Amino acid sequence: MPAYLVTWIHLVAAMTFIGGWLFFQLAVRPSLLEGKTKTPSKEALELTQKMGQRFKTVGWVSLMVLIFTGASQLLDESGSARIETSWGLIMMFKLFIFAFVGGLIFVHDLILDPYGALAKSQRAETSPLLFSGKVVWVQRAILLLSLVVLGIAVYLTSL
Repeated sequence: MPAYLVTWIHLVAAMTFIGGWLFFQLAVRPSLLEGKTKTPSKEALELTQKMGQRFKTVGWVSLMVLIFTGASQLLDESGSARIETSWGLIMMFKLFIFAFVGGLIFVHDLILDPYGALAKSQRAETSPLLFSGKVVWVQRAILLLSLVVLGIAVYLTSL
């Protein structure tokens, strides 16, 4: 596969992944908490659950595409000769943060699972899970660290 196509696919996967997290944090969550009651309606929670389940699939596919296209690009960057430079050190830092993001996504989707709990039980008592401190802070950490990875990637293109 041509290098420009791999790069394009990598960028689309990164935009999809980060854009989805931005959408949830900047549009969905605030719109759920608007109003005087600060408690979302049952319909809003159901819609959020459906969007969360859908984005979970899209997010994992994007993550796998990022891993495979990133590995392909890294192998095309002249291998170990480039890794032994400052570029390689920064790249290893980027990969470490990316691995940490992957771990946080694992915790969010498979351990905390805020959208799956809502799917299993449509009771109103499950709604606080979407707004619990752990879930919110894990989501924010995923978004922030993903943006850090993006910033490092932009910096690496200038070296």
